Amino acid sequence: MIFFFHTCLKCGRQINPERLQVLPETRICKECAEKLGTDMIFHRTEVGMDPDTYKDLLGAIRS
Repeated sequence: MIFFFHTCLKCGRQINPERLQVLPETRICKECAEKLGTDMIFHRTEVGMDPDTYKDLLGAIRS
């Protein structure tokens, strides 16, 4: 079976063009993503400050 870029790797159905526009690297359709979870890998980014500084800043904003 040959898969094309716009074909879901899990079920073989066509991936919605709007989904591909938003997530061009996805290889699974919306329905499969809802059932199985996303196939996209996102790297966690740090906030750039230590937790104590963040708590102090958050406390200053709330007061």
